[in-house]
Amino acid sequence: MVAALSGCGGVGGTPGTDTDTGSSTTGIPGITSVTTTETGPTTTGSTTDGAIKFDLPVGPGSETDSDGSDTSVCADADVTFEPQIPTVLLLIDQSGSMTTQFGDTDRWEAVYNALLDPDDGLVPQLEGQVRFGMALYTSFEGNQGGRECPVITETPPALDNYQAIAATWDASQPEDETPTGESIAAVTPTLVMDPSEGTKIIVLATDGEPDTCAEPNPQNGQEESVEAAAAAFGQGVRTYVISVGNEVSDQHLQDVANAGAGVGNGDPDAPFYKADDAQALADAFADIVDGVRDCKLTLDGTVSEGGEDQCTVYVNGEIVPFGDDNGWQLNNPGEVELVGDACDAIQNGEVQVSIKCACGVVVPPG
Repeated sequence: MVAALSGCGGVGGTPGTDTDTGSSTTGIPGITSVTTTETGPTTTGSTTDGAIKFDLPVGPGSETDSDGSDTSVCADADVTFEPQIPTVLLLIDQSGSMTTQFGDTDRWEAVYNALLDPDDGLVPQLEGQVRFGMALYTSFEGNQGGRECPVITETPPALDNYQAIAATWDASQPEDETPTGESIAAVTPTLVMDPSEGTKIIVLATDGEPDTCAEPNPQNGQEESVEAAAAAFGQGVRTYVISVGNEVSDQHLQDVANAGAGVGNGDPDAPFYKADDAQALADAFADIVDGVRDCKLTLDGTVSEGGEDQCTVYVNGEIVPFGDDNGWQLNNPGEVELVGDACDAIQNGEVQVSIKCACGVVVPPG
């Protein structure tokens, strides 16, 4: 995300009077809009819905005219955001076992409710902030007799993609086999060749052990699935795995999760998700997607060397400490990153963020 900060400059107008207003749409979950109001001798940016606020107060160094009145502010808080938008490809098992009862519905319908319910689904809620795509996968007795395998029904990732994804789902139904490894391999190029910036991930939701195109029965495709997840990671695409129900072994889920995250020998295991009910399934999808939302603020300008101790960052009205595991850090003169609990606040809903710096600390671009 980009926060535009300008250094000392003239604003004009009488101190205390409203001289200019403007607004911008941020595209960040929980940070929906910014309205800036310039009032000499300070400039304040805030949302009409209270989602985010940036204040940059006047300090020593502001200009005055001959009668001592302020003719400038120290920093202009015209705040805009251009986030690194994640791309999420939902890879959904379309095998016949997805019709199995799952609470008061079946597994297929539970996935629909978690992702595509018009009121509560993850995709309609976040389609403006996440590039969602979807690929349904199955086969019809593998590639026996020269059949196509895997059979992929894909909607390419895009912003505001709910209607297209929902239309694909509505035209589909559970079918036959579960060639998971070949399907991961088949959809990975969609993300690798996508020119969009930002994190790219596959979220695999499956309800059974994998088979292969060469051997649709029995389900002996574990090695192929792990290899495909590792290959995707090697191309910059992480794979997350959710078991819809309890028929996938923990060992296989762990192997896919580790391969999909590039976990090496001696590294901590990557998380996997095993959903035994509809709420756990919805929570799993939300946890994964929330986790790829960015906690970095790229400033339109730079913090002067050694000036970070003259800046204060607030999250929900509370000061978050500089250099703390649950505070903020300056990755480079133009990038602030929230970490730990401060980052969690960005990723888990509505949040207020404020940055205040002393006069002259932020140097405008150019």
